[in-house]
Amino acid sequence: MKAVGTAAEAMIEEIARQDKLGLLKEGARPEYAKCIEIVTKASLSEMFPPGILVIATPIVVGCLFGPKAVAGMLAGAIVSAI
Repeated sequence: MKAVGTAAEAMIEEIARQDKLGLLKEGARPEYAKCIEIVTKASLSEMFPPGILVIATPIVVGCLFGPKAVAGMLAGAIVSAI
């Protein structure tokens, strides 16, 4: 939720900037690429830590406690997600 709010604030600032420059008037061409760049950069930077957590947790649990612990952890994660 925080990541979405941060990206939305950056997008609003960019739209306000383009409005001040007159790019949102009829006949003008808005800078779509800048808005897409803001959203892409925000999504990649905000989703990196959770992605690392998802990948690293089974590896760490497997190295510390073995394959049965990984199986139990994954089963618990699936059940709790349902």
